[in-house]
Amino acid sequence: MTSLRNNLDFIATLFFEAGVTNWIVSPGSRNAPIVAGLIRHGGFTIHSFPDERTAAFAAMGMSIANQYPCGVICTSGTAAANFYPAVCEAFYQRVPMVVVTADRPDYLIDQWDGQTIHQTNIYEPHIRKSLAINANDDTFLEIETTIYEAVKLTQFPVTGPVHINIALEDPIYNEMDQPFYQTQPSKPFIYKHAVTPPVSPQLIQEILSDKNIPTNPKMLILVGQHHPSESLSSALSLIQNKFPTLSDICSHQIEYGLQQWDLALTSEGFKEELLPDILVTVGMAMISKPLKKALTNAKLTHLHIAESGEVGNPFNTIPMILNHHDADFLTALYLHTHENESYLNSWKTLSSKANTEKFKENYLSEFNAVKLIMENSSDSMALHFGNSMSIRYASWVGISKAKVFGNRGTSGIDGSLSTAVGYAMANSEQMVVCVLGDISFIYDAHGMWTTQFPSNLKIVVLNNKGGQIFNWIDGPNKEPKLMPFIQTPQDYNLSKLCYFYKVEHQSTKNLTIDIYNNFITSNIQCLEIITN
Repeated sequence: MTSLRNNLDFIATLFFEAGVTNWIVSPGSRNAPIVAGLIRHGGFTIHSFPDERTAAFAAMGMSIANQYPCGVICTSGTAAANFYPAVCEAFYQRVPMVVVTADRPDYLIDQWDGQTIHQTNIYEPHIRKSLAINANDDTFLEIETTIYEAVKLTQFPVTGPVHINIALEDPIYNEMDQPFYQTQPSKPFIYKHAVTPPVSPQLIQEILSDKNIPTNPKMLILVGQHHPSESLSSALSLIQNKFPTLSDICSHQIEYGLQQWDLALTSEGFKEELLPDILVTVGMAMISKPLKKALTNAKLTHLHIAESGEVGNPFNTIPMILNHHDADFLTALYLHTHENESYLNSWKTLSSKANTEKFKENYLSEFNAVKLIMENSSDSMALHFGNSMSIRYASWVGISKAKVFGNRGTSGIDGSLSTAVGYAMANSEQMVVCVLGDISFIYDAHGMWTTQFPSNLKIVVLNNKGGQIFNWIDGPNKEPKLMPFIQTPQDYNLSKLCYFYKVEHQSTKNLTIDIYNNFITSNIQCLEIITN
């Protein structure tokens, strides 16, 4: 019978074979023998975060940076539950990630045994698949099949997190002093992505011949949150000259299409002549609230292009799903359609009117700070924005040479900093700037709780003493007594918080280009901008 130690060493071998070589670990007892396998193997990069919620977001950030799954592992019990927020975000943001939880044997569940909960399928339905390994009894072949399946499922048919629950029965530390158990998998890890069919001219003509679509239709292209794609960039560089194209700030395509369109919609409003006959969407969610409001329940033909066939219905327009590569479809659309010049000009006219005159002073101060950062960040940098107002400011600015990221899968404030930390760890040669509000920063401060805090990460905190999002949203601000309970007013000394985590801090009431450039080139890692 194969020993537990040999099985755990084999698990490490399989992860290495599958290319999952970057790991985030939260300390614990039950998972320690599994982590020992990674260490004993010697081929892994391992980072430690004591807080499991932070650890999982850091793993997600690392996966985003590598565009390949990073592994995250914790001990049994509620430690596994603390992974859940990041699992949800990775699921809706479609980030590949291998989530490993150590567990106790099934017969101990509900028997008042410490750190024992129902861990099987704990992340359902926000997981691509849940798998299980009995590290004491499963054969090499069973373990190999499970590990390989898990890694492949992070990639296809839809990228996202996969859970592996590994049960270990005491004694779990036997044979730790023995040499690493070297064994070859029965077969190499080979992953083949399915190829979607080409887009024919006939398909385009068939769509346009629908009786509900007028001749020379008004067509609007929306690019939602998306992973970087050179082929999509090439397609958008063509189609932006024919049809109005709106690229979300988190699409990695903001240089294509109309500029500052979200700011224009926010300041000028949506006019009837901007409504399309055909709406073509690629990617995931859009940040723009006025755009979503204008398109929701609109009478139009909605085409969503997705290889996987998985799509939401954010505008309540019941999209027709076309199972093609988005770049292929947009290229075919460019080649086999005629432009509607007047419709394109209507959108260009709107975008030219983008202004900030309707912003209140506190919004304008923060907006200008974000604008300065985005306009003075080079193409070698990455900007990670927190949710609530920070990402909205970025969307209104709409222009930056830097790569722009934001956790817009579930759009929660939890994990914004931790995600940036993980991303910076994976890209140690790249300057990474995380811009977020004071509440997001305080809430996720444990993202700085690691002995390997990356020196290439800079944190900018927009401190308005409690957040502005509920002043911006109509409704909550109409009931003054409600605001203290949802706005989270705070008067903490952020310099002391940074000191606690050994992070160098500086504050200013007015961000200038000189202050920003000095911050980027200095040893200071947290710049607090006091806007209230």
